[in-house]
Amino acid sequence: MNQYTRRRSVPWLRAAVALTILFAVSQTAHAFTTIAAGPNVNAGIGIAADPTGSAVYFTDWSSGKLKRIVNNPPGCTSATPCPVQDVATGFSHPQDVALDLAHNAAYVTTRDDPGTSGALWRVDTTTGAKSLITFNLGAPHQIVLDVATDSAYVVGFTSGRIWHIDLGTGSKTTLMSGLISPVGLAITNDRARAYVTEQAPSARVAEIDLATHTRIRNVVTGLSQPFYVSWTDAAQVALYVVERSPADLRRVDLPTATSAIAAGGLPANASGVAVASVFGAVYITANTSVIRIDQTALPMTEPVFLGIGNVPSTAIDSDGYADTTSIAGYFYQVKDAPFGGTLNIFGNFTNFTGLTGRYYRVHMTKDGGPDQVLMQAWSWPRWNPATGFYEAAPIAPDATGRYEIPSEYVAGHPERWYPPFIMMRWPSGTNGTYTFSVELLAADGTTAVALPPAKNQITVKIDNDPIDVDLVSIFKGAASAAAGGTLVNACDIVSAPPNLYFPRVTAHDPDGHLLSYSITAYWGHNQSESLFSDSYSAHVNAEGLHLWSGVTNQPRPVAGWAAHCNCAHTFFVDAWKRTIDGYSYLIHGSAHQSITINNTLNPSCP
Repeated sequence: MNQYTRRRSVPWLRAAVALTILFAVSQTAHAFTTIAAGPNVNAGIGIAADPTGSAVYFTDWSSGKLKRIVNNPPGCTSATPCPVQDVATGFSHPQDVALDLAHNAAYVTTRDDPGTSGALWRVDTTTGAKSLITFNLGAPHQIVLDVATDSAYVVGFTSGRIWHIDLGTGSKTTLMSGLISPVGLAITNDRARAYVTEQAPSARVAEIDLATHTRIRNVVTGLSQPFYVSWTDAAQVALYVVERSPADLRRVDLPTATSAIAAGGLPANASGVAVASVFGAVYITANTSVIRIDQTALPMTEPVFLGIGNVPSTAIDSDGYADTTSIAGYFYQVKDAPFGGTLNIFGNFTNFTGLTGRYYRVHMTKDGGPDQVLMQAWSWPRWNPATGFYEAAPIAPDATGRYEIPSEYVAGHPERWYPPFIMMRWPSGTNGTYTFSVELLAADGTTAVALPPAKNQITVKIDNDPIDVDLVSIFKGAASAAAGGTLVNACDIVSAPPNLYFPRVTAHDPDGHLLSYSITAYWGHNQSESLFSDSYSAHVNAEGLHLWSGVTNQPRPVAGWAAHCNCAHTFFVDAWKRTIDGYSYLIHGSAHQSITINNTLNPSCP
């Protein structure tokens, strides 16, 4: 049993916390390649990848060494492992490593140097010479370098702090205190936010405001011994988090505060994680091995399609209708709404680029018919740094329907498009049920990048038909001639009693997608009164799933309406269909009739 194995028995490593999985993914063994193993790995902890992909550095707890795996790629396997070199030796339980290879430097945290509570070291990656930067950090763990300012961020496990360290002078500043057994650390590019894994009492990922030194929120809780973290890609909207027991790789989505297992069944005591996006590889250290996972093989835990307009893709059912009413507090509320007009379809470019995708095609079928590749062209606002404005930028496919993912997404700057993530502008037409999917391609434009079939589909019900709206007739005294009523023709002047009127209306959608209708009487100088209104909310699924067609030539209100004064009156019927473009209802109809009423008890109108 090595020293690190003995240390694992302390309570913060023994505790097992029940998992909270919001987007459930089966925790099964994931295919990985072992690129280094014992005796070259004896409690691997921290890991960092050379940005060129030519080497991987890791700390070895038991041997007290910083090591380097070379010739990776072209590739290493258990049968033909890559060479492992000692870069520097003599550390006291090294924890993490971060690289500044432009200056031939690596930085290593150590847990318990004699006479200290842990230190930060600089290593010359060419000679292996090491120099002390600072100490008494409280069992420092993960490191984030800020090369531009010659500084580093380090999290201290026993000190409960995030430290900012001047790498030139060794001076250290506390940016956050009161953290509970922090281990992993990630910092946003703007240095505004930190994300920290805390071991106890509720193992979690915390979001910290570095300017105000406050905890903003606990992003996810209920994790199982979370250890080191890494951004999934340059967009910095999701983290990979290593959980030690059971050993797995978890993806945490920051905007939605959700998590899911990306790869389970990893080697025992998995600890460190590093992403080399240039080769689409994820590297993980474990107790006796260093492994590589093909990032393209990791499942997407988010949909391929983000949504249509303001409707999230997850709020569109398998029949193609939008329903956002179950999303608590969501600003855009629609129920059983079909789509129409021109649709802005948003795609998950962040995940596409993380999977090394650089091109895409959008495929479509109508009513289960043959596959079509969409060939739309449009313009979209893109930030022009020279003018300081968002300006229209053309987007168009090549002759095969292939679109290039804009470089801003690859560079991690989706905000340079407004709004970002537009994947397709599709002018809908003929009614029907349309299903879309995405074909993702690598940088060569031909190699397919796998997307999970269960998440690579969105279905939309299209209904662009008009609705039938009419104020058919107006009866006096009763709702029809058969009931004893008298028909009042348009423009008639009514003098004889009774003063009770029955507008008969049609507000009918033969497709069954009526949203609402209302009848209003107008008279005099800005005088009006609502006579009747009705909506789908009172008739959900009244004529079948998603269907309500409205009324045809019916008196509304059924009991009639009494005018208030002698004046010219206009009866107005207004109706809307549930068809949306993702932003608003599109299809509207109205009709009216005017008559003059001179038989009320009040001849004077305001």
